[in-house]
Amino acid sequence: MPALHFAPTSIMATLHAVNGSANSSVSLSVFQDQSSASLIRPTQSLSYEIANHAKAYLEANQYATGYAFLSTLLTTGVVASTEAQRYPALLAPAPQLAFAVSLIAYPPITTKAQSSNKVAGADAALRYLQNVQNTISPLDAIRRKAFVFPDERTRRRTMAQRQSASLSPGTPGRLDLLGGIAANGQSIWYRATDFWHIVGWAFNCSASHKKRWERWKLWLEVMLDYLEAEFEARVHLCNEAGTKSEEILMESLLWHYISSEPPESRTTRLRIIRAVLAMDTSHSGSSYPEIWEDETLEPTAPDKDTFLHEIDIENGQLGDFGRDDEDVVMQNAPSTTRSGTKSRPRGRRSVPTETQGNDEDIIEIGSVGEAVDRLGGIEALQLRRRLLTLLSRVAQMLPRQFTSLEDLVEVLAEELVRLPTMFLSPIVSMVALPEPLQIALNADLLRPLVKGELPDYISIRPTQSHMEDYFLPRRATAESYATNAKISLIVEQMFMYMMNAQALEATDRLRKAVENGCEARGSLYGTGRKKRGNATEESHAKFVLQSSTERLLGLLEVLEISKGKPPQPRQDTGRSMSLSFNSDLSSPPESDIEEEEDEE
Repeated sequence: MPALHFAPTSIMATLHAVNGSANSSVSLSVFQDQSSASLIRPTQSLSYEIANHAKAYLEANQYATGYAFLSTLLTTGVVASTEAQRYPALLAPAPQLAFAVSLIAYPPITTKAQSSNKVAGADAALRYLQNVQNTISPLDAIRRKAFVFPDERTRRRTMAQRQSASLSPGTPGRLDLLGGIAANGQSIWYRATDFWHIVGWAFNCSASHKKRWERWKLWLEVMLDYLEAEFEARVHLCNEAGTKSEEILMESLLWHYISSEPPESRTTRLRIIRAVLAMDTSHSGSSYPEIWEDETLEPTAPDKDTFLHEIDIENGQLGDFGRDDEDVVMQNAPSTTRSGTKSRPRGRRSVPTETQGNDEDIIEIGSVGEAVDRLGGIEALQLRRRLLTLLSRVAQMLPRQFTSLEDLVEVLAEELVRLPTMFLSPIVSMVALPEPLQIALNADLLRPLVKGELPDYISIRPTQSHMEDYFLPRRATAESYATNAKISLIVEQMFMYMMNAQALEATDRLRKAVENGCEARGSLYGTGRKKRGNATEESHAKFVLQSSTERLLGLLEVLEISKGKPPQPRQDTGRSMSLSFNSDLSSPPESDIEEEEDEE
């Protein structure tokens, strides 16, 4: 491959413009705009001189300048490249790519930053990774190498180096090493147990630490963009070869993350699913603790006494030169152990909860809107959905090494059914699995709530007679609003699925099944009057049940009208008819809550 030649004056002039700009993010955005419209190009490693130049910037904590420089190298040749002639893109060494991933959420230059210039460094690292995503093939070996967690031996060695408080640059001539605490002991690759530890903590932040979530959201988006692209590129390779090559798929980074623990173990699958569903309960808080010590605490003004002011070159005292505030903030932070065991972060806000099952928390949520917020908002729900879709894709392609689709759905259903009623609706709506799995998940959610066997929808397609016989008329055996509300929500989702699939006809038998089920689930007295937490859940669930009943009857009427059948008069379904179909679904009526509390 011919060597590429650059005009150093042009590159340095660009960097000077970036450094001299009052807002470097404006200049840096040009690189992203250039790269986003570019073709996927072959890569060429940086020469030693250029890579070492970038390394010097990063080790001096000049992150904005360093990654602007690397972005310039990466995007050079974008305009000249065509489908017929794709000029190589100059890609940074793996340690510099890995460091960029860590900087996206690194507290001292994000939520604990003392100046906007610090945040610019984290944003520049993010833009560089986005440019790499748009320019470099997801199958590139350097990218794959950059995002791998070190083994235990490397982790211990790096921790020992950090504990010696050595902030010296990396060994001269070693481009595979970066000096400084941020790239070593305080790097995300050494602080986190594995990828799922980060996922669980990120979603914990989406629930309770919104400021930190703003950075973790960016981190998850970058990583998911890469994981999705790389796995599908490997599937494409298998399709081109006309065979499902397990070896090709097992070389993916996604499989590396899944197999960090025995992938065939049900315990491993549970840990992964719980990370995706984490929302800062006591269980998820202890299972997926913070990555950096006290990262959720508000920043404090730096202590001037911690900096060296005396300059004595012979004895290695350089004052503040070459030493940045994030080094002082983080150098004494304790490490997370390989098992992830760590004290619960200080400064967490307490969340009123009640216990359901063995060790799960129920957070007192009074509306669907509050439930969505507790789940991190729409953006967090979308990211959770992308992760679940990825996992189902792996189960589909590697069932022998990982798990079957049936088992994955079963594990997911076990976790979802334990959630409070208000959470079930947004989560079930959020999960969009491939067609055979969507209805199977809903059926699995119903199994622990009703008596009798249900068909296995992994192997068979649901029919209208299944809906009429197995699902629409169902109610719980207990006099519980919460349980019957969950059944109603699940049946509602299944009805919508069947409508969208054009699998329902507007028959009298279908209407009878819908009305009988609504009446059966609505003829309740509720439970939990002796327990305040349970009474609150019951009053909220009563509202959810009533609202779901109205929507289900409304869907039936829409189906009948769409099939040319005139609307039928509604059967009296008792209590469940106390709300109109167009009522506000954002919160339960206050009178219901007060009534339950008075009955105590």
